[in-house]
Amino acid sequence: MYYRYPISDVHIHAPHRAFAEETLDMVRELGYQKFVVLSCASLSPEFMGNNILCAAVKLKSSGRGYAFAAVHYPETGTPGPEEMLAQAVLYHELGFDGIKMMDGKPNIRLRTGVPLDDPVYDPLFSFMEQEDMPLLYHVNDPVEFWTWDLMPQWAQALGDRVFYGDGRYPSKQQIEDEALGILNKHPKLRVIFPHFFFTAINRERTKQIFDTWPNVSYDITPGWEMFESFAQDYEPWRQFFIDHSHRILFGTDTISDHWRETVSCLRRVMETSEEFTAFEEKCRGLALDGEALKDIYQHNFDRYLPKPPRPMNLAGLWDYGQSLYFRAAAPGQYGQKAAVNIGEALAALES
Repeated sequence: MYYRYPISDVHIHAPHRAFAEETLDMVRELGYQKFVVLSCASLSPEFMGNNILCAAVKLKSSGRGYAFAAVHYPETGTPGPEEMLAQAVLYHELGFDGIKMMDGKPNIRLRTGVPLDDPVYDPLFSFMEQEDMPLLYHVNDPVEFWTWDLMPQWAQALGDRVFYGDGRYPSKQQIEDEALGILNKHPKLRVIFPHFFFTAINRERTKQIFDTWPNVSYDITPGWEMFESFAQDYEPWRQFFIDHSHRILFGTDTISDHWRETVSCLRRVMETSEEFTAFEEKCRGLALDGEALKDIYQHNFDRYLPKPPRPMNLAGLWDYGQSLYFRAAAPGQYGQKAAVNIGEALAALES
């Protein structure tokens, strides 16, 4: 695949062992300079071993891969502040390069039951500030997901899993405000909000966030609905990308069964002025200039992760992986899927 400029991807997932090798094949085929593989361990007990699997991908990446760990949660609520901190310290000692959080995804926010800026998180974020440990933090989902009739067909097909308008969930605005409340308490925290923080529906709000919190960056990982928003207010958004190219990173949310199409569509949005449909959404390419493209594709990744990937502690990773079996065996909480996921991750680490 031809590239005008080097590209690095800040947002890749490998939730199961079968995806680990495919991730490495994808990175090779796409010719990425660098990439970050992000753990899904906080999403569900089914992915309990995903920190280990992300470490395995990083170790096999010939020095191009970074790995972000995720905090383990009980089925409801959050770990206590001491455990939250202990997990962050452990991940740093094991050699992870950052942390991926998903607490701001509405269904997980419902499950934890506490605001994102609750004091339970403060020791974790303070440690990350102290160690300059970066954070990629999924917050919210598309605003359409609070109104059934506005949801795209693929989302409606998922039913209650992604419909947040039944009265149980906090509003999109509340979740956004909670996330920004973290930054008021932890101004040195270096955070990327993926999926453009789901603020593409409001350009002035996006500019206000960038102006207020200088350590905030966005990635352009789809939902494609944000690219439809850009197309509907085309020239102002195009100029926004040029003016703020130093705050926007390239990300794809791969791996998936359509990663080639995803990457191709993203490049059409960045590099061309073509009009096209991507996954039900009507897009128009922003035709960015060379300097903006170099920022988004590569330079901002290097600013965000300026050092080589941190060395992984193999012995410590193995001990940590073994300890997860005890967590998985907690009565009534996790079950066989978690144990299988841990075993697959440890097997990938060994291979």
